Amino acid sequence: MRSKAFVLLLALALATIFNVECVQGGQQVDCSSYKKLPKGEERFCYQLYAPICGSDGHTYANDCFFCNEVVKTNGKLKFAHFGRC
Repeated sequence: MRSKAFVLLLALALATIFNVECVQGGQQVDCSSYKKLPKGEERFCYQLYAPICGSDGHTYANDCFFCNEVVKTNGKLKFAHFGRC
């Protein structure tokens, strides 16, 4: 009985480790806190690399760069998936 439980737990752990899409599946990027800036002002984004693929086929370095572009396009740009396009 213990060996069956161990094998089942091990299989579940391996499936989770090797299936990254399972962990991120269903997640979206929340850009609601990003507002349009007055003309001439720039938003400075942090330099952490956590790629996001936009609906335009462009890979954005992180959520800050992605959301900045969403605001610039008045919401026309949509989230495609995490990772490079």
